Amino acid sequence: MDPFTEQQRLQRILRGQVEFMDQVHDLLAEEQKRDDILRAMVLSSRKEKVVKIEAPDTDRVFHVSTIKSLCIKYRLRFLDAGLFKGEIPSQAILSIRQLERSTNGPLLSYKIMAPAERFKLCDCEVDPLLFVPMGNDNYYLVHKWGKDISWTRELRGWSFRTPIHLGITVLGVAALITLMFSSEALAAWGVPRLFLFFWTSMVLVSFTVFGWLAFFGQFSSHAWNSRYFN
Repeated sequence: MDPFTEQQRLQRILRGQVEFMDQVHDLLAEEQKRDDILRAMVLSSRKEKVVKIEAPDTDRVFHVSTIKSLCIKYRLRFLDAGLFKGEIPSQAILSIRQLERSTNGPLLSYKIMAPAERFKLCDCEVDPLLFVPMGNDNYYLVHKWGKDISWTRELRGWSFRTPIHLGITVLGVAALITLMFSSEALAAWGVPRLFLFFWTSMVLVSFTVFGWLAFFGQFSSHAWNSRYFN
């Protein structure tokens, strides 16, 4: 076979491979551009717009009362995605694309459930959950990234759920401090120990009120959908 003919054939093959790789690169660039647009849409979402999902996965549909309950339980916020600070992972973008195939148009409204520190609040370890509104106070879980919510966060947030929870915690700590005294005069729950319990409670209440107003300011039952830090 003529070497010149073989060289031409090899060059055509190489040119074909180059053209194929160029097409692949163009496709990847187009997909990356679309992902960037979706991320921008999520992080700019500030208004709630209902989306119609055909045949939704019922395991991913949650009523706002359930979301509120979990936010109070774990001391989380449920706010517009436009207030979220952080990266939207590629898996979340893939989940959005998959969901858009069963909707009547692009998804324009997003909500995120996450700790307060993950949001750009006005006065500014658990990972977020991305939702879209479905109407009638129902929300569809699009994607959750990161680790699961731990029981330790529930335990840490128990005292901050409501004023009653905080009051029980303060009185419990006061009772524990009172029981730590083991002198004979305070061996039983007589007048001296009751006086000590009352005095300890008043001291703890004073510190708690000061600390609450200075550092916390909102109970979980009121803060779960508040965009304000304090």
